[in-house]
Amino acid sequence: MQSDPPQQRKKLSIYPAPPEDILLLDTPSVLETHIGTVRRTLTGRYQEAHAHVQGLISRWIGVENRVEHRIKSLLPPDERLVPGVLYVAIAFLSGSVVARHRALPIRALLPPTLGIAAAVRFLPKTSSNVREYVGALEDHYTPEVARVHETGKAHSAMAWARVSESAAGARETVRGGVLAAVAQVQGATGLRLGEALGVARDMEEKAEKIVEEAVAQLEGAVDKGEKKA
Repeated sequence: MQSDPPQQRKKLSIYPAPPEDILLLDTPSVLETHIGTVRRTLTGRYQEAHAHVQGLISRWIGVENRVEHRIKSLLPPDERLVPGVLYVAIAFLSGSVVARHRALPIRALLPPTLGIAAAVRFLPKTSSNVREYVGALEDHYTPEVARVHETGKAHSAMAWARVSESAAGARETVRGGVLAAVAQVQGATGLRLGEALGVARDMEEKAEKIVEEAVAQLEGAVDKGEKKA
């Protein structure tokens, strides 16, 4: 029987063997894991707070821009604001001084009344714009109050018309009484008072025209104020 060949031995190399690669695994500790989680959480909260603050600042800037635009729209370019505001402030303070020792309703109502009157007198266009803006706000937010105001304006106009009609009727009544008295005197004495009172009639007609023109101007001013309000 033939025996197996002897096992060949491995031939050694004359060169040194290359170093083997060592793989290192970076495994964080439990403390490092907790620190990383806390840091990421704080970073996220900071970014959320920063975004919230930036949103608030943007909204506030928008409000400032709207307020500035509204104020500029209320101030007419052809009306000087500085002296008018001073006059309004003086009227308000004067009302406070005058009503200092008065009753409580007078102390509460007199200063704003004088201030509003001064504003209407010295800042008519600005006051008109403010009234229109306040009326628009009433129509939008408080329509019931706006309807009450409109009803009050209508009643005021009706009362003014009745006063005007009453004044005209009283004037006609007085004129008729004067003419009747003149006729009676003429019939009893034979004096021509009608001719003697011709100049007086002319003066009366002129006075009536002046009164009618003044009443018409006053009515126009009231109607204009109601339309602006």
